[in-house]
Amino acid sequence: MRSTACALCLAPIVALAAPASAQEATAEINNGTNPTLLTTQFGVQYQFNQIDSSLNTGLFEAFFTKPFGEAGTRALRFTVPGSDSPFNSNPVYGGTARDDFTLGDISITYIDVFYLTERNGSAFTFELFLDTATTDTAGYGQFVGETSIFYAWFLDNGAIFAPAWVQTFGLEGGNDAGRDVNTTTIDFYYVPKLKNPKYYLTFDPAIIHDWETGDTFGSLQVTAGMLTGKAFGGDSQVFIKPGVLIGKDRPAEWSLQVGYKVLNF
Repeated sequence: MRSTACALCLAPIVALAAPASAQEATAEINNGTNPTLLTTQFGVQYQFNQIDSSLNTGLFEAFFTKPFGEAGTRALRFTVPGSDSPFNSNPVYGGTARDDFTLGDISITYIDVFYLTERNGSAFTFELFLDTATTDTAGYGQFVGETSIFYAWFLDNGAIFAPAWVQTFGLEGGNDAGRDVNTTTIDFYYVPKLKNPKYYLTFDPAIIHDWETGDTFGSLQVTAGMLTGKAFGGDSQVFIKPGVLIGKDRPAEWSLQVGYKVLNF
């Protein structure tokens, strides 16, 4: 995510590359922080989620993104998650004893950058979560769709501001327990321009509302990344992403994600 509520606020944003219109200014970085130019990439990441003082879960993801079309403004992304949770080994939730790590909901994402200029850009995405989770606690328990649209501003100082609207919804009217998915996320993505192109930062505050439960909470994730040179025919990097959830309705307290990816091959 995958726990459904946690996944909506903690799952990673699609990592893409710098826009063609701003490529001269950011070509030396090409680190995947700008979401309007699509690039081939693959990577792995693991996210530790502290639910409360006595419970934590984890999420492993392997992902691959491939642009297509003459303009390269469309892409498909494939994500294979692994849920690492004590709930997965509890027979009450359909798990197998001593089997904490199980398959989650595999997803396929379509990305379409339908507008791009020197100053602005916008894209639409649709992600389909397949009902592949091994246990009820490792996924949604049904097919789920997620649509998003963002509008990016390429600022004079080289920074990027790209707020987004995200809607996540069940496609089957509920899982076996009768729980459906209907969540809205308003995201405020910001990338400052750093002097040293070897490093990058992103700031990602968001407000999440679950229409099924009535819960509303906030989140903030900060990503710090470093380019690590050529690998597998592309540009490699490592990154770390701490996150915190805010509000009395929050489904977890904090998270920490680490990852490795290769772009532009």
